[in-house]
Amino acid sequence: MTATIIGGGIIGLSTAYYLQQEGWDVTVLERSDGSDGCSFGNMGYLSPSHFAPLAQPGIISQGILWMFKQKSPFYVRPALSWDLMDWGLKFVRACNAKHVERSARPMAELLLLSRDLTAQWEQSGEMKFDYAQKGCINYFQTAKYEKGELENVRIGRELGLQIEMLDRAQCQALEPELPPDVRGGAWYKDDAMLYPNELMRQLSNLLEKRGAKIIYNAEVIDIQKDKGKISAVKFRKSTDSLTSSETISTPDLVVLAAGSWSQPLAKMAGEYLPMMPGKGYSMTIDVPHQPLRYPCILLEAKVAITPWAKRLRIGSTMEIGAMNDRILFPRVQGILEAVPRFFPGYADDPAFRELADFKKLKENIQEKVWFGYRPLSADGVPYIGFAKNTKNLMIATGHAMLGLSMAAATGKLVSEMAGGKETSIGVGAFEVGRY
Repeated sequence: MTATIIGGGIIGLSTAYYLQQEGWDVTVLERSDGSDGCSFGNMGYLSPSHFAPLAQPGIISQGILWMFKQKSPFYVRPALSWDLMDWGLKFVRACNAKHVERSARPMAELLLLSRDLTAQWEQSGEMKFDYAQKGCINYFQTAKYEKGELENVRIGRELGLQIEMLDRAQCQALEPELPPDVRGGAWYKDDAMLYPNELMRQLSNLLEKRGAKIIYNAEVIDIQKDKGKISAVKFRKSTDSLTSSETISTPDLVVLAAGSWSQPLAKMAGEYLPMMPGKGYSMTIDVPHQPLRYPCILLEAKVAITPWAKRLRIGSTMEIGAMNDRILFPRVQGILEAVPRFFPGYADDPAFRELADFKKLKENIQEKVWFGYRPLSADGVPYIGFAKNTKNLMIATGHAMLGLSMAAATGKLVSEMAGGKETSIGVGAFEVGRY
């Protein structure tokens, strides 16, 4: 049985891993050279704590307020776009307590399964990517955000997650070298972290070693159908000196896992996915000594920080709209200004001060700041399963900021559904044709 996977990010490669385990002959088509994208610049989190879908009560009113602040973590680029308007209307309708209640358990099950499968990859010895289950601490500075976090903790505990509420002194005791200036925090102990760049490199190498074919710089330009099935996938292969067109004929299975590029590709197959790209930024600095012990999220600023042994990554923002290469400097500035507000010690840290030299940063912003696009479904829940109108097409996208967190489980579920097996967890919440 042959499987063609469109998309060589972490979702596509994870799907290739599990399909290959089940005996499929796998080809992966990746539009880039495989050295960038959200699978590389993300925060490296495996986050069972993120069980609440992006569409939830309060996010619309908060988002509207943020839109008028240049340094805020959220922005919707206005446009006369039917896709944006349709997505927006569906998203607004999903922002209610019933949707969160309905989605929280399947999201948590997907996240926990994925964390465990990813840990198995590291434990098997096949790959090493700095996996560590330290948990993640959500810090808050105000009573308003403490109240919101307490509700999240309540739901998380009902789902069986291990969560410890911390006061100011306890937060500072956990970070003796960089005591946070906070009211308190919530320590989600089920969360883990890894270095995504190393995972991507080793996973792709392992797949190719086992016989998978990964074709880079391969842009899909046409998807042909016959009698309700995909009969051919045509792609343009580009190198430094040559561009050629190639075709994969009569694949038994096609998996669309192209992240934010999935919606136009789905249209080629006659499928509709309500989805928008959400641009996020991150910055990574080398540190000779790592004073921060735990990955954390600064709730009021919506900034995430990941401390690896010799690196520190800081990331945030959600810019919703058409794709472009523009980096909005005020939002980058807002991310970096938030860090010393929560961790005053960073104001005296040489590596951080060099990054936060805003004059130099603005001059070299394309070199210093990474950006990538998260695929946002219309209700904050990923699409995983068979397409509505195409028999041999499966969809695996719409994971928003949780692509790495959900990747292994998504690949496992796709392989199980493709083989007609009982799935490891329920998949009803992720049904592709729910709109």
